Amino acid sequence: MPLSFNSNYIKRIWIYLFCAIALFWAIGPIYWIFVSSISTRMELYSTPIKSWFPSEPTLDAYIRLFQGGGTYRGGDVSPTEGLMWNSLFNTLFVSIVSAAFVTFLSTNAGYVFARMKFKGKGFIFFFLMLMMPLPLWVSIIALFFMISNAGLIDTLTGMILLFIVFLLPLGIWLMSTFVREINPEIEEAAIVDGCSRWQLMRWIIYPLSKSGMAAVFLVSLLTVWNNFLLPLIFTRSPDSQMLTVVLSLFVGQYEVAWEDMAAAAVVTMFPPFLIALFFQRFLIRGMTLGAVK
Repeated sequence: MPLSFNSNYIKRIWIYLFCAIALFWAIGPIYWIFVSSISTRMELYSTPIKSWFPSEPTLDAYIRLFQGGGTYRGGDVSPTEGLMWNSLFNTLFVSIVSAAFVTFLSTNAGYVFARMKFKGKGFIFFFLMLMMPLPLWVSIIALFFMISNAGLIDTLTGMILLFIVFLLPLGIWLMSTFVREINPEIEEAAIVDGCSRWQLMRWIIYPLSKSGMAAVFLVSLLTVWNNFLLPLIFTRSPDSQMLTVVLSLFVGQYEVAWEDMAAAAVVTMFPPFLIALFFQRFLIRGMTLGAVK
């Protein structure tokens, strides 16, 4: 018995130690970015690093982001204030609109693949599923050619269309799984009572698929918010650039504004952090119900 206790005790210590290392590995960079955002450039460039927290914390970097300051790439003098406000609005608009369209379209398409029978359904669904593991960079040239011919380069409309196409396969897969979990007898009873197909979707499928729709919306929103490759390639001007691209503008030819970049990174991370904090249980529940069952 004592030997068993000792072995369990040692095993528990190793588990706690591993969790502590994993937690430090995950939180350490985030903490350092925050510390850098409230430090002066002199403290950031001092070697060796004197402490894990600045001796004189300051919010000057945040003030420069939204009230003035200059960009560093190309040596121009465009105000950071305009860049941050524009990119923040662009990111919010593109993320919310893209996520809403993906949720609506994938819910309806998921219902079609889960309930209806038509020729070629299996092949079409299999083709859509093949698009999920396909690396994005493989289709960049073709996407750029189509978006350019449509005149949507450097536009928010073009970005929304790109993200909808990119996220629809995952959304359709999740929602088709959700719809299959709904008892078909409920739909049959509604049809017997005289419900049309759209009434069935509105009063039966949408309410019973709220968890799945929430999961698709949140996953789509976070994916769009954190994406860097598509905004980098398909946007050029501050009127359409997103936050992830603006973060790279603090790297200049002769200097890197580490404190300003860190402050912009904190601003960029804040909304996803709030989503993960307040909507975590809905996201986990929706993903679990849709993917595990």
